Amino acid sequence: MNPADQTHVSAVTEDAHQSASTIERAARAARLRDYLALQLHFAEVVAARAALPLADAVAQYTNFYRRFGFGRWHAPIAPAWQDYTASLLTLETHDQRVAWTQVFFAQLPPERPPSGRQQFGCFGCDPPDADGRVRIHFTNHDTDGTSPLSRAKMGARRQDLHAMFTYVQHTHTEAQTILGGSWLYHLEAYRRLFPPVYGASRVVQEGTAHLQGTSSWGQFLDHREMVKPALREHFLTNLATLDLQRLWKAFPLPTYSAQAPIQAFYDWYHVEHSLIN
Repeated sequence: MNPADQTHVSAVTEDAHQSASTIERAARAARLRDYLALQLHFAEVVAARAALPLADAVAQYTNFYRRFGFGRWHAPIAPAWQDYTASLLTLETHDQRVAWTQVFFAQLPPERPPSGRQQFGCFGCDPPDADGRVRIHFTNHDTDGTSPLSRAKMGARRQDLHAMFTYVQHTHTEAQTILGGSWLYHLEAYRRLFPPVYGASRVVQEGTAHLQGTSSWGQFLDHREMVKPALREHFLTNLATLDLQRLWKAFPLPTYSAQAPIQAFYDWYHVEHSLIN
């Protein structure tokens, strides 16, 4: 094949990949409509009752900024976020705002893990902080139609975790503690994957910082990314008596923090000691 033909084939392949990605992104935006709508409704209620600008409520009390792939909320703010909120504020109804949020989400590139995060199947970890604490995360990358936390998949999840902690043990000798924060610690199906000391350490997170991620909002989605009707109704009922000083109490399931010494994980997953000093 001559260079001109190779260039043409590469261009066609790239266009096909981009087209497939665009179609999948649009399908995902449609699938997540009720999830986006629920978060927007919460922001609208908070904004109205607290006399807060809607753009501020959406920034502080939904996970849209991260869901759009802009990372954690901090200065400088992503220019595209300003575009999103500027248009959002021109719309008069909830349905219009939901539709615009879907359109905006669909036009964005696929989400990527934050810089520095390493992914191992459904689990990911951040580099240790200055105190040697490694924060772990869960994202469903096992999408064959059954729950990634089912008993039948315990072996696969433990393989994910063994690979992750082997990486940490061999790469970050300064790591001392494992931290996690999620509504998932409510589930025995999730806690059973970890050393018992870790699950036993869970405490309820208060405050609103975790409302900007999936550690609270993730409870409303099932493994197919569909909103769970019972939890949605529970949440909407709670909004009738919303306490503006304790917004996290509106969520049906609490968000927990958990932590334990890293050696407990090395022992639990039988991670061999690194020979690298």
